[in-house]
Amino acid sequence: MIDAATLAAAVGARLDGNAHPITRVAALDAADAHALAGLFDARYRAAAAGSRAGLILTTSALRSACPPGTPLLVCEDARAAWGKALRLLHPRPRIRPPPIGVHPTAIIDPGAILGECVRIGPFVCIGALAVIGDRTALFAGVQIGEDARIGADCTVHHHAVIHADSHIGQDVWIGAHAVIGSPGFGLDAAGRLPHIGAVRVGDRVSIGAQTCVDRGTVADTIIEADAHLDNLVQVGHNAFVGRSAVLCGQVGLAGGARVDAGAVIGGQAGVAGRGWVGAGARVAAQAGVTRALAAGGTYSGHPAEANLPRLKRIARLRQIAERQADSDDR
Repeated sequence: MIDAATLAAAVGARLDGNAHPITRVAALDAADAHALAGLFDARYRAAAAGSRAGLILTTSALRSACPPGTPLLVCEDARAAWGKALRLLHPRPRIRPPPIGVHPTAIIDPGAILGECVRIGPFVCIGALAVIGDRTALFAGVQIGEDARIGADCTVHHHAVIHADSHIGQDVWIGAHAVIGSPGFGLDAAGRLPHIGAVRVGDRVSIGAQTCVDRGTVADTIIEADAHLDNLVQVGHNAFVGRSAVLCGQVGLAGGARVDAGAVIGGQAGVAGRGWVGAGARVAAQAGVTRALAAGGTYSGHPAEANLPRLKRIARLRQIAERQADSDDR
């Protein structure tokens, strides 16, 4: 429980009104007098109008959509404040890690090295010469290959597999059933090629459930620090994902694809093996990147191209088609 004034100071917002102490964060339509709700998207004006939240976090532009008399936290970067409020009011994870120590059913090679205060769950398997950093948690069924290295403060969820020679940085979050370091899809006439490269994952990366990151054919597959991969993402052999890049659900990177720092790729988009997404670029959902896209641009379609000219061309074609249809009706 936290009083509203303290909460406002913690998230960098201005408090308007007198609110009850706040115990939790809730959706606008499910909040009560002790809950904080958020309104930072105009699509939710209707839900806000009928909300019974004890406190609403919003922006100056949307404060008029909140019920009269409701105490408000007002700031211009409401999304950032929302994240701070969630972390403050709900500091404990809903999915609890295993207790500190090694579960008796875990199978750990004598040559593996475990750091201090590790959490090793049931039926975890850790191979020879693997290194598990301090305070790292491995949930039930996780498998760690030979000579894999996992840094401190990592969380690896149920049944994820980290294959041999993979190097994972510090404070990395890996979802259930993710697979890191499996052989890539490099082929020749004789079948699959040996993949002797590895995977290197930087600090503070998150990798979603059932995401696969393939090892390199010769050089390594690289995911740099602070990148975030959603569930069901495929990162092919020798691909490169730059610092703070974001890959949404079902994105696919072919072997050798490159996504530079700060780029964001929408769901179900794909990047071909020679595709290159420049730093800070935005690629719309279901787009297909077949060439190099300049840094900082916004792209859509297949093959992906600059978004605004593409939309204008589609609008013109629609107008031509409508005029032609009107002419045919006459």
